[in-house]
Amino acid sequence: MEDKKKLSRSANSVFLYGIYIIILAMVFLFIPNVALSLLGMKPAHEVWIHVTGWFGIWLGIYYIVAARSESKAFILTTVYGRPSFILFLGVLAVLKMIEPIIMIVGAIDVATAIWTYSLLRLEK
Repeated sequence: MEDKKKLSRSANSVFLYGIYIIILAMVFLFIPNVALSLLGMKPAHEVWIHVTGWFGIWLGIYYIVAARSESKAFILTTVYGRPSFILFLGVLAVLKMIEPIIMIVGAIDVATAIWTYSLLRLEK
């Protein structure tokens, strides 16, 4: 029987974030207008939202694989990459290209990045 190694706390946070990304992406892939209506946004009829969902599923898979392999370089990179998303969303909101409510997703990214960063510091 294969010996299962327990993930470090930082890797586990990235693993869980990967699951979150996959779930969110599946919503955008299969039932995007449900999510958009919950955010008070107009329904989307273009293909882009489904493409984003497909891309997100694979992004989540990358997070999970990197976490399971304890890739500290990947884990640390996500600490800086995830918070940048809220900045991008903020620019789009200022330009009136998106509804500001969607920044909730960016806030989750910031919170989970801080969580991962704090766990990385504890592991040093």
